Amino acid sequence: MIKNYINIALRNLKKHRIYSIINIIGLSIGLTCCMLIAIYVNDELKYDKFHANADRIYRVTRDFFSPDGSTSLRLSAIAPPFAEYFREDFPQMEKICRIAFYGGTIKFEDKIFDEPNVGFADAEIFDVFTFSFLSGNPETVLSQPGSVVITDEIALKYFGTTDAVGEVLVYSDQVNMKVTGIIEKMPENSHFNLEIISDFSTAEMYEGGHESMMQSWGSNNYGTYFLLKDGETIESIERQFGSFLTKHVDEDATKWTNLGIQKMTDIHLRSNLDDEQGLNSDITFVIIFIAIGLLILGIACINYMNLATARSANRAKEVGMRKVMGAGKRSLINQFLSESIILVFLSMAISVIMVSIILPLFREFTERQLTFTETELLISSGILLGFTLLIGVLAGSYPAFYLSTFSPLKVLKGDLSSGAKSSALRKVLVIVQFSISVVLIVSTLVVFKQINYMSNKNLGFDADQLLTFRINDEVREDYQVFKNTLLGHPSITNVASSRRIPSDQLLDSSGAKAEIDGDMQAPEVVIKRLDTGFDFLETYDMEMAAGRWFSRDYSADDTAAFVLNEKAIQVIGWQSDEDAVGKGFSYGGREGRVIGVSKNIHFESLRSEISPVVMFVPRLNNKRFVSVKIQTNDLRETVSFVESTWARFSPNFPLEYRFLDNRFEELYQSEAQRSKLFTGFSSLAIFLACLGLLGLASFTVSQRTKEISIRKVLGASIQSILYILSKEFLLLIGLSVVLASPVAWYFMSDWLQGYAYRIDLELTPFVIAAIVSASIAVLTISLQTLKAAISNPVNGLRDE
Repeated sequence: MIKNYINIALRNLKKHRIYSIINIIGLSIGLTCCMLIAIYVNDELKYDKFHANADRIYRVTRDFFSPDGSTSLRLSAIAPPFAEYFREDFPQMEKICRIAFYGGTIKFEDKIFDEPNVGFADAEIFDVFTFSFLSGNPETVLSQPGSVVITDEIALKYFGTTDAVGEVLVYSDQVNMKVTGIIEKMPENSHFNLEIISDFSTAEMYEGGHESMMQSWGSNNYGTYFLLKDGETIESIERQFGSFLTKHVDEDATKWTNLGIQKMTDIHLRSNLDDEQGLNSDITFVIIFIAIGLLILGIACINYMNLATARSANRAKEVGMRKVMGAGKRSLINQFLSESIILVFLSMAISVIMVSIILPLFREFTERQLTFTETELLISSGILLGFTLLIGVLAGSYPAFYLSTFSPLKVLKGDLSSGAKSSALRKVLVIVQFSISVVLIVSTLVVFKQINYMSNKNLGFDADQLLTFRINDEVREDYQVFKNTLLGHPSITNVASSRRIPSDQLLDSSGAKAEIDGDMQAPEVVIKRLDTGFDFLETYDMEMAAGRWFSRDYSADDTAAFVLNEKAIQVIGWQSDEDAVGKGFSYGGREGRVIGVSKNIHFESLRSEISPVVMFVPRLNNKRFVSVKIQTNDLRETVSFVESTWARFSPNFPLEYRFLDNRFEELYQSEAQRSKLFTGFSSLAIFLACLGLLGLASFTVSQRTKEISIRKVLGASIQSILYILSKEFLLLIGLSVVLASPVAWYFMSDWLQGYAYRIDLELTPFVIAAIVSASIAVLTISLQTLKAAISNPVNGLRDE
């Protein structure tokens, strides 16, 4: 019996090639999209789960509050003394480790590279996290000062072999680090990446020694993780944080700071703090992609149902004859379900081939490895088989039960009026399909507009041809000479130094007091600091709102002068920018006066509000960045000059530079990438919706063949017939737009709330979505109706 079902199914698929091809294409595209989305989502959900104790690893975070109670800073790293006291006060923490993510230059003989993934960690790091050791004992590799563990790739890079235990690397031309262990490179699906892990003594050295470090409550540069003991709860720790801060930090500490706990496996999708180690994702996008995958698959299944019922007239006599010959309802249902399952299996086979072809390009586009373990491959194969059977049954259930209910007597008489009973359902399905399409079109347009807005918004300064790079001690010592040398090039117009540059996070702050009504009072909101130089304003082409910028002509400008931005004037409460000039101001122990007010600039990402900022020329030589303004059509030659100048002042270290506009583009890289994925999958969903409309148009034309023929005999034109047949579908599309617009408005309004600076949600995307949907509908319907409209009416009447 089963063999007979299969033979008949294959015969029908072969006989109705066009119908089969349309169905297979639709289901193949739907299944391919689902599999690609599943692979991407699986990778997102796997972050940090490769650690053996992933479900028990947590990160401690720290918040800072403004006097008004608002959160001014949310940090993933905390001060180094906390971990020491955690060991004493929290027995629930089985193991605790600190990681200082420093980065820096690494040297071995004549090989020098700037390594971003350098960390200094407590020896317990290998008890908390899981690393695959190729050589060395995890329990002792970081037990001695100056010891370091490196990845196999780093070993090959510097030594040409992984047998590198005992070799010595030099960090920042200051610290010798002896290799004591070799590990495999960390998987990419980790919220942090370390390739060189040295013992914690170097971090203590930079803090002035262990005793000094134990007083560094403001040095929030240490990622602090712990392994929760079995049977303990996070709540028991969180309840003690208040008393812990009061005991060790300050009696009033809870008024201005707080500690929190994050589960490590939640960081990638549920954390967006001010100092994350990398760009995290968002669980919202994962949910959106899952929804798109299910919607695409749902549309593909609906298409199959529509196309199957549209062909019901062609198979009605077959059903009638089978029933006359003794076939029961169950036998017919099994027959049609067999056809559906075979068709889905063919589609799945094609989808697997398509995924294998597309996956390398998909990996390159997403910049992810998107790999599977053997266990995952085995599980996914089983799921894929079961999923295929489920889709086959679901997609074929409605056509099977619908066709099996035909009365043989009515069918053989040519009475197929029962098909009208299901027309309402098919119309509803098309409305659902195009409602989804309208939502996707609107969403795609809004996302594109927002990204375009962020890319082109005036930031308040000129980022064009601005070369930026970090400086080291060699260049810092002779900075003025280095700067003058650069300015000797005709294409270099300005050179400025600063502690931070635009596109960075403004993480630094100190206590501020401003002159209000003759008294020095602390503002209600924390004011961020920007240590800068005399030439910063001209280099970035910033504008002053009142007063002046720092000048070497005034001896006190580097000791007692401040420039605030407009936002700082607002939060302080001064009446105007002009009113602020000359007012007393103190910050971090420095006392002086406000000499100027700069216009607001978007220093950070447009996701964040402009922060109140105070700028001053620091007493100490703490420059980190140099910004070089270039005005030329020959960038390559000028950059080459900068590189050669750097080589003269720092011959042992390579220059690592980036253009500022590229830095800002990277801030929105994840949004741009997700937008492209979203657009691609949305386009496929819209294409599949068109196939659904094609099914309904095909069904309608087959049901109205006699009507079309009679209209033609009575003199109706092709245009009038097209209008009559299209009118009903256009009403469906119009209803789809009406139903989908509020949904799209709600979701996109909510999405835009995640950006402090965003576009206004206008009617334009909704109008475009309506026009595109209507155009697609008319084009799709015309392909079906035009054939019937131009056919010989005699043939239509004879067939009837």
